[in-house]
Amino acid sequence: MCSPFFGTWYSAMMTVAEPVFIRPTRNTLLAGARGRVLIIGLGPGHDLPYLPDAATSVTAVEPNPTMRAVAAARAQRHGIAVDIHAAFAEDLPFADNSFDTVVLPLVLCSVQDMSAALAEVRRVLQSDGQVLVLEHVHAGSEGPLNRVIGATQDAMERPWMALTDGCHPNRRTQEALRKAQFDVSGLRRVVPRGLVPSPMSILLVGRAFPAAA
Repeated sequence: MCSPFFGTWYSAMMTVAEPVFIRPTRNTLLAGARGRVLIIGLGPGHDLPYLPDAATSVTAVEPNPTMRAVAAARAQRHGIAVDIHAAFAEDLPFADNSFDTVVLPLVLCSVQDMSAALAEVRRVLQSDGQVLVLEHVHAGSEGPLNRVIGATQDAMERPWMALTDGCHPNRRTQEALRKAQFDVSGLRRVVPRGLVPSPMSILLVGRAFPAAA
């Protein structure tokens, strides 16, 4: 998760791929950010330019030092004030109920303990807050194509993790969010425009909210 090599090649890859394939999805999703915003897994900072004026402050965590440097430079170019912390999703250095919006941008695939990370999200989020989700996930089992893709994701998990600094291509993220007591009715699986369904192209996108007790 903190490999300089991974931080370098991922930043370079996303500079090319993000505007072509992910920008429309990211732009639509982040337009709904409001209030005090926390981005978990800032990466190279591609989320920052899409945040609206309704985001009154921006805080982020990113454990990879290479990607923190790239994100800080991107924020400076765009004139965006962001407070970046070298921290992990499983141990967020913030008080309870600190944020109105938490953004999960292609990060839960690589956390070591997704249950712990989502418990931390729930802890730092206001009771009336929202989680904006953009994650690549397991294809599921609805229909033969999804079953084939899902089986491929499961088979390639270990070699993919070795290449990508611990990224799991087959996380059941929607189910994990539900178990962490979030309302996931606003989430949907999509394939970015211009791509065909593949092990890396299945995204979970939308808003989740703290479920009523």
